[in-house]
Amino acid sequence: MSIKLNIQNAGFRDYELEYVRPLVETASMLLSERTGQGHEMLGWLDLPHTYDREEFARIKAAAKRIQTQSQVLVSIGIGGSYLGTRAGLEFIKGPFGNQLHTGRGVEVYFAGNNLSSSYVADLLDIIGDRDFSVNVISKSGTTTEPAHLQGEVGGALRQGGGPGAHLCHHRQGQGGPPGSGRG
Repeated sequence: MSIKLNIQNAGFRDYELEYVRPLVETASMLLSERTGQGHEMLGWLDLPHTYDREEFARIKAAAKRIQTQSQVLVSIGIGGSYLGTRAGLEFIKGPFGNQLHTGRGVEVYFAGNNLSSSYVADLLDIIGDRDFSVNVISKSGTTTEPAHLQGEVGGALRQGGGPGAHLCHHRQGQGGPPGSGRG
């Protein structure tokens, strides 16, 4: 696999590129040889070839179910479980995807990265009486903020999330949702 980066219109000057070239080459070597600090955490380099295809199929099936049953998705997570999801979504839809792409797909909101009761109340006001799904992303399932928010949003889900509302768990690195025999 190769990646090409076009920086023609990025505003870099030639001397700036020459200054960072040895740093980039060193970083590239450390990554490819897996010898640098943190080398034990480079499994992501192999993902294009070694990902869990069954897990990927389950995620795609859940995404299709959410797209057909819900108008809103609440993603509950903290740290990388929150930031990774948000970064991926903003890469695709931009930082204001919910506002700029109204009527085109499921709106996605985030919870679990704080314990603000005002935030949760505002989030539930935004959802209103629309059908919504909740995706809990957690390595352990026991982190305080996501567990608390799962209870708050899950309670609203049970009280009136509409006929399409449902709760979906995804435990990172665990292979599947609780009770599936894979987690």
